[in-house]
Amino acid sequence: MTLLKAIVGLCLGIALFSALQSVGVLSLQEYLKSGGANSGLPIGNGTPLVTSFDKDTFKNGVLPKYAPIDTAEGQRLGVESAARRVDIQTRNALSHVPRF
Repeated sequence: MTLLKAIVGLCLGIALFSALQSVGVLSLQEYLKSGGANSGLPIGNGTPLVTSFDKDTFKNGVLPKYAPIDTAEGQRLGVESAARRVDIQTRNALSHVPRF
């Protein structure tokens, strides 16, 4: 009985999925045939959004002022990382050389 329920459920799921997919494909085809996909953006009234550009306004009022970025810690971490990689490469190379 359980096997029969599983088979019926599987068939019902496949049928519902196929029907939903068919409806989706048909609606997509209808949309493409109607020309809605090729209509493009609507044309506005023709007035520009920005009428003038004043660089002093942007320089003094719009952009926030930030302190200079301190890169000392990043440089220190980069040097330490490079030194560690050199140490690892040296240790690996020395482990493959026979001792005297």
